[in-house]
Amino acid sequence: MDATQRLEAIERIRNLKARYFRLMDTKQWDELAGVFTRDMKVLTPDGRIWLCGGEAYADSLRTSLEHAVSCHQGLTAEIEVHDAFSASAIWAMQDLITWTRAHPREGWKAIQGRGHYHETYRFEDGADGKVDWRIATLTLTRLSLDIEWPEGVRAA
Repeated sequence: MDATQRLEAIERIRNLKARYFRLMDTKQWDELAGVFTRDMKVLTPDGRIWLCGGEAYADSLRTSLEHAVSCHQGLTAEIEVHDAFSASAIWAMQDLITWTRAHPREGWKAIQGRGHYHETYRFEDGADGKVDWRIATLTLTRLSLDIEWPEGVRAA
């Protein structure tokens, strides 16, 4: 890859991450699955696989955020293009989420989190038939998480 191709890949990856946040926050679930590879893996901070499959992850986000107002921000990306087909990045992040009632699994009423997305990317064809950069692995690490519990619920 020459310098121009590398810079173009970096810009496409920035756009991919922006699209991920926008589609998630605007609840465009069908389109959201297209930002991931089919075999995408969500990893826990200690490296265990939490979930496999781009469609499965999009469905998981739908379950978590369908009845919430969310605002995700990706900041100050460190993107490294390894070759024409693979790249990785670390994104500083902040998210603000408020649920109508409560998070369906965790029970939170609202959160404000700060941390980092650690991701890998592949340049490949997707479910939409287009060749582009897609998120192949995703790990979210949190530096802080402020939690608001529903009235009358106390943290365990």
